[in-house]
Amino acid sequence: MIIVDAFTHVGECRIHDQNVTESALVEALNSNGVSAALVSPFPAPANPAKVHDQIADLGSRYPGRFFGLVNVNPHINRDLYHREVERCVRQLGFIGLVMDTLGHAMNPNGDDGRTVFEAARDFGVPLVVETGSVPFGLPSGLLRRARDYSDVKLVLAHSGMGMFTAEAEQLAHEFSNVYLETSGCPGTAVKRLVEGLGPGRVLLGSDVPENLASELAKYRNLGLYHYQQYQSMGQNAIDLFALKGVTEVPEPVAAE
Repeated sequence: MIIVDAFTHVGECRIHDQNVTESALVEALNSNGVSAALVSPFPAPANPAKVHDQIADLGSRYPGRFFGLVNVNPHINRDLYHREVERCVRQLGFIGLVMDTLGHAMNPNGDDGRTVFEAARDFGVPLVVETGSVPFGLPSGLLRRARDYSDVKLVLAHSGMGMFTAEAEQLAHEFSNVYLETSGCPGTAVKRLVEGLGPGRVLLGSDVPENLASELAKYRNLGLYHYQQYQSMGQNAIDLFALKGVTEVPEPVAAE
């Protein structure tokens, strides 16, 4: 079965004092039998464009395994924001955008939030919105944008992070362009989403490589049917982001 990590990061984060190396990312995929990952910079690297280049290089060295998500601060000059998004999508082949509501203090309903939604529409790529924080990461806060940008596919990263997962679930019930990525959600919530929304609306993700094994364990221990695992653990990401060249990798062999 093809497994895709639909949301993870690489590089440094000066907000949360994290630094994910390429080797850690590659090792996490290999040791867990994961075919591919959608990779974004953290919200506050020293140079976002440099991390975007790093992700593009990673994708060129591992074709069909790593795909880029643009993550740049929308509070900068709008022309600069638009140019970096255009560079990443048109030149580097990135397949989506990220709105980091916490790391960039990003109000989805503000003027700069509109800039991000407009960019996703202009370039025809899905928009991943970080959810689970207060005040800007509330899934319910995306109601107006989900309606006004019904032609943009929205992925709610973390699906409200457990505390606000009911809001994420309700939003997805009301709008067919909303999908839910479940890193950080309790296993019981993941099962409810898969069974309540259908397996075609839910995506597995890790957020960081250290979480990948535990996120996989959630899906594998919920008693889901094979087709439910097949869709939510990989095929949905392939279809939603139009991923090319993803192939199944062998399951890792446990050491004796």
